[in-house]
Amino acid sequence: MSEHAQLVAVAGAAAAALVAEMAKDSWSAMRSAAARLFRHGGEAEEQRQLGRLDADQAQLDTLDQAEVRDRWQRRLLTLVEDFPEAERDLAVLASRTPDDQRGGGNQTATGNTGPVIQVGRDNFGGLNTGRS
Repeated sequence: MSEHAQLVAVAGAAAAALVAEMAKDSWSAMRSAAARLFRHGGEAEEQRQLGRLDADQAQLDTLDQAEVRDRWQRRLLTLVEDFPEAERDLAVLASRTPDDQRGGGNQTATGNTGPVIQVGRDNFGGLNTGRS
């Protein structure tokens, strides 16, 4: 994969992470990470991009999320093209996932007739307690 294609992919992942976090309580942490990235363009650019980000976040319920992701991918890509030293912060933003927020978990077991035990923090997938 070419260097530019990798950059486009990272910008896409960062944009997806931004938009995904806009509707969550953990938005302020993601906004702070985005501010660090925007800061590479100077204080005026940081404030301009944060204003755009806040406007999109406030209107997220009425916007097409795919369009918002595409818009932010273009903006992030342009920023990193203009300020290559921002690439590391872009990668950090792209690597953020909801799991990074370390919130509480939720587990439900229905239809079981015995105890259900979960151990560890990285448990994924479903629990099938049905009998054959």
